Amino acid sequence: MSSCSSSVDLSVVIPVLNEGDNLRRTITGLDRSLPTASEIIVVNDGSTDGCCDFLRGSQAVRLLDPEAGARLGAAGARNKGAAAARGEVVLFLDAHVDVAPGWAEPLVAAARDPKVGAAAPGISVMGRDDCCGYGLRFCDVSLGVEWLPPPQAEPDAPLLPGACWAMRRSLFEEEGGFDAGLVRWGSEDAELSVRLWTAGYALRLVPEVTVAHLFRESHPYAIDWTCVLHNMLRMAVVHFSDERLARVVERFKHYRDFTAAWVMLLETDTLSRRSDVRLRRTRDDQAYFAQFGDIR
Repeated sequence: MSSCSSSVDLSVVIPVLNEGDNLRRTITGLDRSLPTASEIIVVNDGSTDGCCDFLRGSQAVRLLDPEAGARLGAAGARNKGAAAARGEVVLFLDAHVDVAPGWAEPLVAAARDPKVGAAAPGISVMGRDDCCGYGLRFCDVSLGVEWLPPPQAEPDAPLLPGACWAMRRSLFEEEGGFDAGLVRWGSEDAELSVRLWTAGYALRLVPEVTVAHLFRESHPYAIDWTCVLHNMLRMAVVHFSDERLARVVERFKHYRDFTAAWVMLLETDTLSRRSDVRLRRTRDDQAYFAQFGDIR
């Protein structure tokens, strides 16, 4: 891998918030395994544990620090990294993964297919190669998700995991990236999955590649559940039919954070975004849930 090359095929974007030693481990794995014409961009989203300090002055990794201590959130940090990327393909990667030699090339090849919106590998539990999921699907009307088994035929999925996600940079820019209206953390990978599928693209699995992911019992940063609920509601308002949205609202309206989340939703561009997204899509949510199973 060389960050000095004038021609970059692959940009790996890693959003980071208080990753401790995990980031160093991930970067070491990338140094050993990325193709030559690649670059690594780390977006520090306000870490307070010094996890990015070892990258300062690095010639191999571009470190983007926050401006005036502002938090961008998961969607914003990924968008910031993509805006700085030079590669034909942008690969978004969590900061707590293990990768094997040759892992990136099949993902890049899949992402270059003009019929494909994004591509992802199997995601295993770090230290448990036998425990691996291949894409996800919505499992109920509360928009919970579950991992899927290896594909038996067409290697496509309803949802791709944000832990490792490859896209053509030109398509990412055309689609406007991850939804900037999603606050802090939650639903960014599901929202873009649905948006790409309804825009007519396939969500491609690359099952011959597995990336090991550290699944944590708790996050190294605070989770605001009002924001999490807001993000799920925003996705439903933007993408779902009135009838399906009503089912989601009926499930969520008794949650403690519902009122605050709904007020936050109404104060943003959610309704205008609903109109804009629907003008661009070629398939609706009825077709999506008909293919992948409805939520009840």
